[in-house]
Amino acid sequence: MATVAQLPAGKALTVRGAADAFLDALGNPNTVRNYAIGVGKTAERVGEGRPLGQVADDEIGEALEALWGSTAVNTWNTRRAAVLSWLA
Repeated sequence: MATVAQLPAGKALTVRGAADAFLDALGNPNTVRNYAIGVGKTAERVGEGRPLGQVADDEIGEALEALWGSTAVNTWNTRRAAVLSWLA
C-alpha cells in the first residue's frame, strides 16, 4: 500500500514544495531517482512557484503530453505513473 505524505500546513503550498515533500517521503533511493524525473520536469513545466491548488488537471495532462507524448510507451507510462502518485 502507498504511503501518504503529510504536506506542510499554513501558507499556500507551491508546486515545488509539494513535489519536494512527496519525493522526500519516498523511502527507496531508486524510486526517488526515477520519480524525480517525471515529477520534477512536470513541476517545472506547470510553474514551480505557483500554488498547487491553482494548477488545473488539464495543465498536468498538457505538461505530460508535451514532455513525453512522443516517447516510448514504457517511458510515457513510467512518467505518468510517477506524476499520478505525486498528485494522488
